[in-house]
Amino acid sequence: MRRIIITLLGFGLILTGCSNEASVTEVRAYKAEDIPFEDGSGRVTIAFEDTILDDGAIVEGIIDVIVLAKGLKPTTNYEISLKGDNNQGVVFGPKENINIRFGTMVGETLFQPNEQGELYVSMKNPLRIISNAKEVRVIVSENEKEVLRTEPFIVSKKTTQ
Repeated sequence: MRRIIITLLGFGLILTGCSNEASVTEVRAYKAEDIPFEDGSGRVTIAFEDTILDDGAIVEGIIDVIVLAKGLKPTTNYEISLKGDNNQGVVFGPKENINIRFGTMVGETLFQPNEQGELYVSMKNPLRIISNAKEVRVIVSENEKEVLRTEPFIVSKKTTQ
């Protein structure tokens, strides 16, 4: 009896350990995926555009990164970045590359939310910026201090079937 209980407890610990791992959302060509911020204060939508394929694999493309951040301080400036675990990425800006719905741009790479503390900003990026990363996140920071970050995601090089 004792052996059965120990075996069941051990199996339960293994299952619990596996279920606590953060899941990584896979974004595929011809789809758009919503990636939530870890604390639930908005979301990021990743959408493929202008995808170039070779034998069913994505060899080049553009991703549109659409950020809706909520709960920010209306008088504070924020930086938005797209970062991979391989230290590759990009900071949102300059204004020629940005589409703003809520908030304003301050300088080349800083954003100020609207009066309700919301930023709605998008920027198109070449897929190659993050294509070799195992995990990618969008990060909103204030004075180089992380304020919001998305759950991890990857951009698949496979098309949907």
